[in-house]
Amino acid sequence: MDGVNIWENADWTVQARKIVNVVSKFPEGSKIILVMRHSHRNNPTENESIHELKLTPQGHQIAQIFGQGLPKSRTIRLFHSVVERCKETAEDILTGFESVGGRGTLKGPLTPLFHAGTAPKFFLNIFKNESPLEFMYRWAVGFYSPDIITPFQTYCQNAAEVIWKGIRDAQEKGIDIHITHDIFLIALRFGWFGLPPDQDWVPFLGGIAFVLNENDIKLFDKDRFLSIPNPYWWKKMIAE
Repeated sequence: MDGVNIWENADWTVQARKIVNVVSKFPEGSKIILVMRHSHRNNPTENESIHELKLTPQGHQIAQIFGQGLPKSRTIRLFHSVVERCKETAEDILTGFESVGGRGTLKGPLTPLFHAGTAPKFFLNIFKNESPLEFMYRWAVGFYSPDIITPFQTYCQNAAEVIWKGIRDAQEKGIDIHITHDIFLIALRFGWFGLPPDQDWVPFLGGIAFVLNENDIKLFDKDRFLSIPNPYWWKKMIAE
């Protein structure tokens, strides 16, 4: 299938299409935060490291189409993990957005999008013996030593310190787009909003969109809007 057919018909683009469509349903003057998985990649072969994998041609195409669908009335800023496919995704979204007259800025790598204070090769080794879902629940309940990985809630709150506070510097009607990996996106969705991970793993370009209000958070997750009270630690964080 060509890029347009993949965008319109592929199963893995369903969430990405929903995110594009829902952006216009947030209040007109709001600043929106998107946290998304990178675009399409292949599975690694025996001789490849998953960290080295880049986007496929269709991954590039769909990221650009995603960018073309964002509203030109808003400006965008793009942040990404240090891994190349996340940078490629951010670059492609910006290229697509600018191709239809949008204005945006590639801001570069952001620590929480790929770093949870893990010991070298922790993630590579842990998934040899545990499923990602088992790992997530064990991380959340404090199963692993803090010498190996930052405690779950500490990681999530530190990420909010960077990502949530960062939206303050965006232009009015701006969108901050953060390109990360499935495991970090699932962790932040769980740790920020109390939405537990499930067997339906995050597709390429899937993610969440939300707006921070004075007393609550307006969140779009999968196919629904939710209104979630601000967590106590966020109230404390912004008061400092």
